[in-house]
Amino acid sequence: MQDAQGRDMVRLGDTTDHGGEVIEATEELKHLGIAVALDGHMVKCPKCGGVFPLLASGPRTHRGRRVGYLGDKTGCGATVMRA
Repeated sequence: MQDAQGRDMVRLGDTTDHGGEVIEATEELKHLGIAVALDGHMVKCPKCGGVFPLLASGPRTHRGRRVGYLGDKTGCGATVMRA
């Protein structure tokens, strides 16, 4: 599902421009059969040497948390992209 800007939801296993990967997502919400990442779910970043939260910016929420969309940032400043 896309937001108003045409961005797809962030899913488990999607990558970042820092070479990282989304490592946490909710099984309660799936997009094309893959768990969707919500605000605060964790993203591994090898460039910054740690695990950082997704900073979801989209308007949609699931159980009170914003849904992540491609192009959203992580706590270390990485941008989430499609795997």
